[in-house]
Amino acid sequence: MTGARAKADVGEISADLVDALATIRGMIDLAEPKTEAAWAQIETFCAIALRVMRKTNPSKLRDAAMAEEIKARIDGREVME
Repeated sequence: MTGARAKADVGEISADLVDALATIRGMIDLAEPKTEAAWAQIETFCAIALRVMRKTNPSKLRDAAMAEEIKARIDGREVME
């Protein structure tokens, strides 16, 4: 019998994401059908990503976050601090 695997606590990440999505949602026109469909895809992707993150080992999340930060810096994109 093995011990329980560690799972990531994504509460703060989830709250930040919900705030960011609410900000963007207030800036776009969801009455436009293409915009509404695109927004639904973004929300669905975020919901799936959060579910996966909750089930993922914290060290794997850290590794993925670090790799993405390095790639963003190389690409010249803004990096969350």
